[in-house]
Amino acid sequence: MSSHETWSDYIAKWTTKYINGYQNRCSERVSNPIGTKHDNILDDIIISSISKLTSSEIEQIKFAHRLSMSAENIGGALLEEYLSEELIQYKWHCCWGETLKSIDFCNENGKLLQIKNSDNSENSSSQAVRNGTAIMKWFRRHAKKGTTNWDALNTLLNITDLNKTLSEAKYKAFVKRVLVSNPDALFIEGDNVWQ
Repeated sequence: MSSHETWSDYIAKWTTKYINGYQNRCSERVSNPIGTKHDNILDDIIISSISKLTSSEIEQIKFAHRLSMSAENIGGALLEEYLSEELIQYKWHCCWGETLKSIDFCNENGKLLQIKNSDNSENSSSQAVRNGTAIMKWFRRHAKKGTTNWDALNTLLNITDLNKTLSEAKYKAFVKRVLVSNPDALFIEGDNVWQ
């Protein structure tokens, strides 16, 4: 809170951040277009290495890459929304809209949790926030192994009922449900080669 701000102003701003974050979750939002244009030198790099590729195949590679980037852009938000739906029964609440800086979930006992999509996706500010604190951290996948880490989350949060444990299969079902009900959650370029 800044020195010129009243508690009322601060609470109003905090509440607005929370509501905006909640209303902008993947199941409800329209994703923004990719802001950067394709760098044509990438085509030359690929053709120089695999000369038998046709221009049509290069176009497919270009659009597939951009589509993957678009999917990667919403991966963390999908994970956060899935966990918000699943963890509420354990009294964990999503900190929508960065209402707690660098904290994704808090529970009713004051515990704090950061989540990451991958063990290699943490930035230094997220790490710095945890130093010297009791903030717990969990990541979904081991980047180098290609395996998932759901068992660690179930253990961390003491989820022992086999019917309620969190898993990659349940997460994938959630992702499919969200994207079927809200196809605009994933930005797909209108001039892509598959239309």
